[in-house]
Amino acid sequence: MTNFERAEQALKRNIPDMVPIFELVIDPGVIHGISPGCSYPDFVDKYDFDIVLTGTPSLNYRKETIDKESGTFRDEWGVVRRYSDQTVPFPVEGPVKTEKDLDSYVGPDPLDPFRYTGLKEIVKRFKGKKMVGMHVHDAFSYPTYLRGMDNLLLDTIEKPGLVHRLVRIGVEHTVSLIKKAAALGSELFVFGDDYAGNSGPMMSPECFEEFFLPGLKEVVLAAKSAGAFTIKHTDGNINKIIEMLISTGIDGLHPLDPEAGMNIREVKDKYGHQICVIGNIDTGKILTESSPEKVAETVKNTIAETAPGGGYIISSSNSIHSHVKPENYAAMLESVRKYGKY
Repeated sequence: MTNFERAEQALKRNIPDMVPIFELVIDPGVIHGISPGCSYPDFVDKYDFDIVLTGTPSLNYRKETIDKESGTFRDEWGVVRRYSDQTVPFPVEGPVKTEKDLDSYVGPDPLDPFRYTGLKEIVKRFKGKKMVGMHVHDAFSYPTYLRGMDNLLLDTIEKPGLVHRLVRIGVEHTVSLIKKAAALGSELFVFGDDYAGNSGPMMSPECFEEFFLPGLKEVVLAAKSAGAFTIKHTDGNINKIIEMLISTGIDGLHPLDPEAGMNIREVKDKYGHQICVIGNIDTGKILTESSPEKVAETVKNTIAETAPGGGYIISSSNSIHSHVKPENYAAMLESVRKYGKY
């Protein structure tokens, strides 16, 4: 099988020739720790990934430097962000302080060719070989960036109309991105908004259903209508909302983090007839603190437990962050090909 065919069969919940490899984000420092000077495209080629993905959505927007020394900048959404030791710059302040601010707010142009530079590069190199995907937001992240997380969650009680307006801005932007990206060759869309922490969703299931589920359904439908596969990523313990997530029509669910109490085998047993399960090698103790030998053992056991019957793609339990030991991630990738044959 080609890498594309392998990923396709798993996302269709069939049995490929071996377990496919996927990763949401890989910190460049980890890549360079394994293969000095290696680019992301060269790395996914070298380690035989089946899915190749554009970078995190926040990198698809131009930035205006505010303070070079601290790594603080303002992006095209008007969101102030700051770089840290992680790949993704974190939001510091949003532009929507009051409902009146939203009356005159204009978001960035979703069709700006700048947004698609990374996609065009991987389409040119990997189309027809690996499955080419774009990492996008769905219904929650843009509103939190514009308003601030605490404010937005309070708004679901005090200013519900404002929340619906913020969601519409983000969803309409993403739908336009999807249509353009699919026309350019994207075969997969990964929706990266996090809805939960280790103790459960950041909001009640009723709140999620009212404010954010409709937008998630809309962007998934846009991707499916364009003929693309879909993966929903969300951190945390999602047991209370998992059936709603699956109801949107997603093909895969990622990353089912064991540290958050998610049991990937139990999810597959219960929902494997509806979704491909994706995950879940622990990025904490296993990839960050343990030895390559322990990583190999974990990969072997995870595959043995989760792969039978197909419908499984292996990845980390979140993303490969800067504290992951390079030798551990290399051991994970090598072990997948060693133990992942059907």
